[in-house]
Amino acid sequence: MKLFLLLTLVPFLCEAKYSKPELMARFMYSGAWNAPDNLWCFSGEPAVLNNKIFLNCLDHQGSLMAQWKDGNFETIARAEVDQVFSKPIHSFHKMNWYEFNEFKAIRSYMVSDVIQKIDISNLGPMDVAKDSFLPLSVDSFFFRLKAEGPELLIWKNDKVSPFFSPGSAFLFSPQVGPMGEIALKARDLNFDENSPDRIWHYNGKWQVVLEDQSANPLSPWKSFRNQISVEGNRVLVIANDGMQDSLILIEGAQMKIIARTGKDLAKFDFFGPKMKNGVIVVRGVDFEGRKAIYVNDETSFRKLLCQGDIVKTDLGDGMVDYENQDAIFYGAPSLDDNGSVYLQATLVGAERSKTLLGVGLIKLTHE
Repeated sequence: MKLFLLLTLVPFLCEAKYSKPELMARFMYSGAWNAPDNLWCFSGEPAVLNNKIFLNCLDHQGSLMAQWKDGNFETIARAEVDQVFSKPIHSFHKMNWYEFNEFKAIRSYMVSDVIQKIDISNLGPMDVAKDSFLPLSVDSFFFRLKAEGPELLIWKNDKVSPFFSPGSAFLFSPQVGPMGEIALKARDLNFDENSPDRIWHYNGKWQVVLEDQSANPLSPWKSFRNQISVEGNRVLVIANDGMQDSLILIEGAQMKIIARTGKDLAKFDFFGPKMKNGVIVVRGVDFEGRKAIYVNDETSFRKLLCQGDIVKTDLGDGMVDYENQDAIFYGAPSLDDNGSVYLQATLVGAERSKTLLGVGLIKLTHE
């Protein structure tokens, strides 16, 4: 299969306008603010629905789904013992996540005004691992079957049917968009890094939108990551041409380079980029070696929040920083429908950097 894409550069014309960072909650083993003590959300990614923030977290009892509504914290669901929650996603005007253990997905959750649960523990072949139970329509879901010759299946009304089986050696975790769009990376032949990789996109039908050089010698890309964002006909991915990484936006036959390492930033962190309603947000490292959150509103790519920046907290001024560079930001940042950014960052005292204030759940409002 040959795939040709017209490559263009995004013009940088003006800067997106954002408010100063606003602290929504502060996580700490003792003396937390707007959250219980010993609540930790290190692996979580915030998601927003109707001005409510959802975040999968852990405490001494296990995995839970946290919600901040009107500025107040609430635990809205708890996983059973030895099971955890996936990251919440906003799709079909609901918040969706699933509960799973090391073998399979157990149940699905949907929230609009009330919580709906679906028992999915018996889906498909019982002896095969399954996960990524994600919405495909208002009344159906798809999930990944991790077997020899992996595939995607559809669940609807307690019935399972085939959905996607490309004959690949491995299907990476799929990503779903606001109206059931899907993007995923598939690896052919075997698990080797040099095996052919393709990115498939579904928006009513399946099609390949990106290939590496092993799959197509004419491709400009040597490799690409499996952290992907999808919205409608647009797919966002970080790809490497053998010399540098690029954040690229694919839409039909058009491919735009949003940012490049060595030109716009030093490197991208290994966390998925996000996009919503024309706004893109991604984690990276600047040319001074500082961890940073970058934003693009289709006209400019720039730092939004950086290591060393000040955030006002209930304990006074806090600084985004920590002695361990890998523990400054947690998970990928997220966007709401207005382009406001939500993220987690470690905060220390602005005057005394050895004083740990905890991990902040932070919002930057798109103005």
